[in-house]
Amino acid sequence: MASGDHPLLLPAVSIVYALLIAATLLAFAELVQFMPGAWFNLLAGSVLALSVSTVVILLRAAWRRHREGLDRRAVGWVAGTLAVALLGGVAGVELLDSAQLAAQISGADVHLTKPLIESLPRPPGAAVLSEQPGLADTESISEEIKAANLNAVIPFYKAQLNKSGWIEDTTSASTTSARFVKGTFILSIDLDPASGSYALTVDHINPSLLGSPSESPSASP
Repeated sequence: MASGDHPLLLPAVSIVYALLIAATLLAFAELVQFMPGAWFNLLAGSVLALSVSTVVILLRAAWRRHREGLDRRAVGWVAGTLAVALLGGVAGVELLDSAQLAAQISGADVHLTKPLIESLPRPPGAAVLSEQPGLADTESISEEIKAANLNAVIPFYKAQLNKSGWIEDTTSASTTSARFVKGTFILSIDLDPASGSYALTVDHINPSLLGSPSESPSASP
């Protein structure tokens, strides 16, 4: 920093850099371990913020060298600025692509399915780990739920959902999955023994997209 800068500017910049570098390292470490979360967005955002901050600092340095008549040194600072700006541009593009992808993979209309999935009974000791809307142009929503006893999950839902008018689709049943239908709503359960959790998915089928009605388990009792 130049001698004419505010005395608090350097400490402030140092703190900002420390926080951004910490966020970058954290996001990278979580990505390497394939941990769930928006770590890629954090990584790209941190790199972009670091790049913008560095560009500002390098441009200030180049301008000072130019004012001092040291144009060759100023050109060196500008070259460094361009390199950092390129890195920031890549991070910005990746962040934009990630946002667009997120809008596609989690852009479902859940105004009907979200209240429904959150009102469903849960087995004793179950804990919701995450809730995620489905693909755009659907009405799907899913929850990942940690279960105290995974073997008791499907029998629990069979007993509880039957009381609420859900009908089991036995054609798709297996030891690790179950499917239930109630009117235009479909509920699916998929066990993941490796993680000790299960995925609970509720989807709503738009009646206007259905063909002529036919006899099926989807009819409400």
